[in-house]
Amino acid sequence: MPGLILHVGATMTCAHQGPANAPAPAQQRVLVGSQPVATTADTFVVLGCGYPAASLGAPPCTSIRWLQTSARVRVGGLPVLLQPTPPPSFGPAVGVGTPPPNPPMVQAMQLRVRGM
Repeated sequence: MPGLILHVGATMTCAHQGPANAPAPAQQRVLVGSQPVATTADTFVVLGCGYPAASLGAPPCTSIRWLQTSARVRVGGLPVLLQPTPPPSFGPAVGVGTPPPNPPMVQAMQLRVRGM
């Protein structure tokens, strides 16, 4: 499925409004919107997940695992991450640490470069 190529500077939160970011991009050679392209090697870490059951002992989100990757576009041999619709929309990913479904919300990213 085609989609917009995600970069590591994209603004996103877990489903419970905890901000997520990629602390260090896995590659820095290929850029979109002056930001490194995100690949399957990048981990988006969630800080301050507001999962309501966390106070009851259920684990909050700790990271986001992206599920939609490009079948054709690769950077350094790794598939790039794709966002299927323009933000703001739910991303094709899940927060790690809470029961699914809990897709993250992408609020800002580049809107020009697409991949398949």
